[in-house]
Amino acid sequence: MTQKNNEYKIILIGDSAVGKTSIFKKLSTGQFVDKNISTIGMDKRTLNFKDIEVEINGNKKKEEFNIILYDTAGQERYRAITKNYFRGSDIVFVIYDITNRKSFENVESWLESLSQILSNWKTGKYIVTLLGNKLDFVENDEKPRQVEEEEAHKLCDDKDIIWGGECSVKNFSAEEMTEVFMKSWREFVQKFGIKNELSSQNRIEGSKYEKKKKKNGFC
Repeated sequence: MTQKNNEYKIILIGDSAVGKTSIFKKLSTGQFVDKNISTIGMDKRTLNFKDIEVEINGNKKKEEFNIILYDTAGQERYRAITKNYFRGSDIVFVIYDITNRKSFENVESWLESLSQILSNWKTGKYIVTLLGNKLDFVENDEKPRQVEEEEAHKLCDDKDIIWGGECSVKNFSAEEMTEVFMKSWREFVQKFGIKNELSSQNRIEGSKYEKKKKKNGFC
C-alpha cells in the first residue's frame, strides 16, 4: 500500500490557453480534450503509480507512489488564487505554447511568482521544468512556430531550471505524456531521494535533536 508520505505534488502553471487543462486531462483520463476549457481557480487529481523503476546512486529500485496533480488557471484575475497552490510543490511544470510568443515571454513572470512564494525554490527540494506544447500545430503547418527550441534551452540555462522538451498533448499518447512527467519525477528522486525515505530521515534527525535538547537542558 502506498504510504501517504510518498506523495509528490506536481503543479501545472502558465498562461491561459497553452494547454494545461488538456495535459491534465490526458494524464488523468488518457483522453484528449479538443477544445479550450478555462480552469477556474484549480483542479486536482490523484494518480497512482506502481513498480516505476528509478536509479539512485547507481542502485535500481522500483517504487510505488502517488502524484497529486494540480491544474491551475492562467488568467491574470486568478493569479492570486493560483499562487496559493505553489506552496508544498515538489515539481512545477511551467508550460508555454510554441506558436504563441507572448506565452513564452511570460514564463519569466511565472518564475518570478514562484520565487516570491517558494522563496528557497532554487536551493530547496523543488524541481522546475519548462515544457513547450502544441508541437502538432507546427508539424501540421496549422500555425507557424514563434519560439525556437534553442531559446527555451537558453532560458533554462539562465534560470537554472530543467528543459522538459516540446510536446503535443494532441498527438502524444497518454503513455508518452506520462513519461514526460516521469522524467522530472526521476530528476527529483535522483537529486533529493525518495519521499518516504526523506520523511523517515527527518523523523530520525528530529528525534536526535530533541534528545540533544533534553541532554543539554534546553527549554
